[in-house]
Amino acid sequence: MRHLNDDPLPDGVYDAKQAAIVRYVRKSTRLERIDDKTYADLAAHFSTAQIMDICLTVGLSNMVNRFHAAFQTDVDASTLEAVEAGDAIAGVCAIRISKPPH
Repeated sequence: MRHLNDDPLPDGVYDAKQAAIVRYVRKSTRLERIDDKTYADLAAHFSTAQIMDICLTVGLSNMVNRFHAAFQTDVDASTLEAVEAGDAIAGVCAIRISKPPH
C-alpha cells in the first residue's frame, strides 16, 4: 500500500499483473481516460471477463467510497481496529484515515 501513489511504480514492489491493475485503478479512480496502453497492459495478463470484473470492482468501490465521503459516515470500531492493525503490519497506509471529532 505504501507505493500505490508512487509514479512511476517502483521496480520490485508489484509483479506485472499487480502493476497493471494499480495503473488502471489510479486512472479509473481519477476519472482519466483508459488509454490503449493501459488496457493492453491489463489484456496481457487478464481475459476480457477478468478485465470486466476488475472494472466493475473498481467502479463499485469508488461509488461506495464517494457515498461515504459525501455523507461522512462513521467507521465502526471493529473496522477501524482492523484498518489500524493492518497499518501496523504494512507499516503505513497510503489512504489517510480521518477520525470523526468527538
